[in-house]
Amino acid sequence: MNLELGFEEALKNQRLIHGVLKRVHIYPTRVDYEDYFQEGLILYAQTYVDYCQKNNDLTKFNVYVYQKLTWRMLDWLRQEKRYTEFHSLEEYDFQQVPEKALTSVLEFVNYRDLSVLERIILQEYFINGLPLVILSKQYKKTTRALRYCRDRLLKKLRVMYEV
Repeated sequence: MNLELGFEEALKNQRLIHGVLKRVHIYPTRVDYEDYFQEGLILYAQTYVDYCQKNNDLTKFNVYVYQKLTWRMLDWLRQEKRYTEFHSLEEYDFQQVPEKALTSVLEFVNYRDLSVLERIILQEYFINGLPLVILSKQYKKTTRALRYCRDRLLKKLRVMYEV
């Protein structure tokens, strides 16, 4: 049995593949939805060919392929999650750094030269990772004022670091 027949069956039964994607919380709004759908088509076709070679009874095939697709999609999602966790270098995560190392990194900061709001931004925004929108609501400041203060803080920190 060839793979073409498997792809024909997969194209006839696209609804099952979309259902599997929905079950594992992969929605059409995701950027890579079509990639997962294509992977599902390929896996469906391969599974169909393998199942037909082993079994002549196709009555239980839909249940079998649905479960196999679900497991494989979950495996792909776990693999993708592990990869992105390991390779995410865009943002430095201070929470994964031991506290002693963090204080040694920030030794150059002269806290007396910082205003109260700048200390809050240093702690809450840069170290704890809270967004400025949440900080603006919490401290009753506009996001524009917090952005301005953040930029001023960064300039001060650069000067302190160079000295």
